[in-house]
Amino acid sequence: MGGGDHCAVLGCNNDRRYPERYVIKEHVNTLRFHSCRDKKYFPLWTRLIQRMDFKVKASTTVCSNHFKYGQPYPDDLHPSLFLRGYNLPETPKRAPVKRRALDVTTPQPKKIRTLPYRSIGIQVNPDDIDDVKALENDHNYANLPFRNRPVSPVYVAHLEEELAKLTDNCGELKQNLLESKSNIDKLKLEAQAKTKQRFSIRDICHSNELIKLYTGLPSYQLFEWLFEEIKPHTKNMHYYKGKTSAEDKAYQLKNNDKPGRKRSQALEDELFMTLMKLRLNLREDDLAFRFGVSQSTVSQVISTWLPFLDRELKAFIDWPTEEDIYKYYPQCFHKYKGTVRCIIDCTEIQIERPSLAASNSQVYSQYKSRPTLKCLVGITPGGTISFISKPTGGNTSDKKIVKMTNIIDHLEPNDILMADRGFNIQELLLHKQVKLVIPPFMRTTTSTSQFTESEDTKTKTVANARIHVERAIGRLKEFSILQGPIPLTMIDLMESALVVCAAIVNLQPVLVPLTS
Repeated sequence: MGGGDHCAVLGCNNDRRYPERYVIKEHVNTLRFHSCRDKKYFPLWTRLIQRMDFKVKASTTVCSNHFKYGQPYPDDLHPSLFLRGYNLPETPKRAPVKRRALDVTTPQPKKIRTLPYRSIGIQVNPDDIDDVKALENDHNYANLPFRNRPVSPVYVAHLEEELAKLTDNCGELKQNLLESKSNIDKLKLEAQAKTKQRFSIRDICHSNELIKLYTGLPSYQLFEWLFEEIKPHTKNMHYYKGKTSAEDKAYQLKNNDKPGRKRSQALEDELFMTLMKLRLNLREDDLAFRFGVSQSTVSQVISTWLPFLDRELKAFIDWPTEEDIYKYYPQCFHKYKGTVRCIIDCTEIQIERPSLAASNSQVYSQYKSRPTLKCLVGITPGGTISFISKPTGGNTSDKKIVKMTNIIDHLEPNDILMADRGFNIQELLLHKQVKLVIPPFMRTTTSTSQFTESEDTKTKTVANARIHVERAIGRLKEFSILQGPIPLTMIDLMESALVVCAAIVNLQPVLVPLTS
């Protein structure tokens, strides 16, 4: 006894091979044979079955009659009924309590506890039912005609197979549900990103005042013209992603369009973002929030567009010929014999303090008392910026910065160069036969330190003409990026930033009136 074909409980003769001999108790729907699913419960089942010299194995089976609900359930896994046969009581009777002689009360019979009926939801073939109408009208499942009939093992195996398939299908549906919820969340985020209003040039194209505020250009029409001029050269532009990205790509060498997916921003808005950085010097995370892109994208765009605009707009900073000078020559310069070709001055841009002492000494300006970059600016008599030098350390003197640049090579004999008192560069101009006009120096003799009347008149005349270079530099300083402080990580872009800002200043209205 104890094999897999028959019940291992002593006194139970149910056997798979003889279904016609099944004894089915009332709490059982369909008689089946169940084995212990976990080895750790083998000793427990051995104690429950209570057979001498018997041990439960994996092949041991117990029929449904001995389980509380007709089969093992998670809350009741082990057999507990009829474990000593069907004709014996389930639990030993307790010894009757001896009563006193005077107690003549008739003892009340004990209530027999009946087990609740539980249905396991097995589908039944209507062909196996004798009277279908009886099934429809009678809801007492204990009296169904197929109640005590044996069920074919093939049919039971078929039901178990169907149950396994439905269980697997349920697991797949749960997995699909989780994936669908995840996809819905992603689609919601994408929809929110698409519907999020991004700042664009189209938002301010109706107002020239806003265009001037954000870009420095006087009108939207001028912005459109500038974009159309540079647009043909952007088709094979690749974006800066480090030093290795500076090398030309194959599509650039062949002058083809840039491959890959399109940028998240329109080229118009990338130009707009770059000009906003120059004009307002906004933080990169601020620009990223306004334009709805990542901070790394903002960094790539600015690092790419500034050198690109430097190359494209450098032609707007042009050294004019003598004939070009006389096409617009204000009246305040007619007092000088010769052609005032250029008015020069220096400007300084505050930067962050370098950590190295040697580097700090090179950029520290005694005039500003802080680390700065210094560049030379030259304008025409009409106020157009005609020369701008590369930025150098703030410790460089005015005379030295003139030597470092090639501005003297642009001058011609009989030209007049106007400058401030700090530009004591007469010896540099002698070989070019160029006249230097600067305000007279204050005398330090003991007789008098005041200017004579002629010197005072000359100072005012030079100041009235030279003041326009200060106004041009003032227009440059309207670009907040040139006010500083400039982070050290952006020092390499300042040469390009100066050229782009100077080119935009030259696109603004005339600075010096013809008559003043």
